[in-house]
Amino acid sequence: MIGAGRVAGHLSRTLNTAGHRIVQVISRTPQSARSLAEVFGCSWSVNVEEGIAEADLIIFSVRDDALQTLIRRLHPGDALVVHTGGSIPMDIFKGQARRYGVFYPLQTFSKERVPDFRKIPMCIEANTAEDEQLLLDLARQISEVVIKADSRQRLTLHLAAIMVNNFVNHLYVLAEQILEKEHLSFDLLKPIIEETAAKAFDPGPRKSQTGPAARNDKIVIEKHLDLLSWSPDIQKIYKVLTDSIRMEINK
Repeated sequence: MIGAGRVAGHLSRTLNTAGHRIVQVISRTPQSARSLAEVFGCSWSVNVEEGIAEADLIIFSVRDDALQTLIRRLHPGDALVVHTGGSIPMDIFKGQARRYGVFYPLQTFSKERVPDFRKIPMCIEANTAEDEQLLLDLARQISEVVIKADSRQRLTLHLAAIMVNNFVNHLYVLAEQILEKEHLSFDLLKPIIEETAAKAFDPGPRKSQTGPAARNDKIVIEKHLDLLSWSPDIQKIYKVLTDSIRMEINK
């Protein structure tokens, strides 16, 4: 396992629980490498150039901007090499490894919450049919949702995931700031957040769209914009989203 962050930590533990032996952890941070390696009783290192323990599978789970540099320093031999990124093409390994692929879990990870990998979609790609099948079989040992997805499909999934996760969470942050102005608790929004998430699947996002923008309630929209006069940035976001909803409704 190259990397010892959130994805690496949860994925390596899950694979270990499924019966696979983690033989080495490599991370640029000694404390992180040592801490994760102690979970498995395996060796650790801070440098891929020091040599990698003999392994069947090498998993890169590092920042996208660090991946290419690390790959150039790796000498994988006959091991299958994969990365866990959504936005990085599989061919980043081309010329650096003979066997390579992608093992991408479509989920957001945090140290505080233990994920249920059975529910996490695993997106698989490999440069040979044989290794593709190997990764599919491996993914099915930990997840009930396993698909083949090429680099463009994974990038599309990653983009959509950013919108429903990172962008939505940022709106939560802004909503919390708005409520704090009037000493109101963000907890009051929990029921509507849960209901909105449930309706996204049944009857679906398009049919579930409600609110002043959907019904073109200009009076309410203007009241909201006036209430946001203290924050031109949030006003701008409100206007952009309102216009986008109107356009979608009028299609």
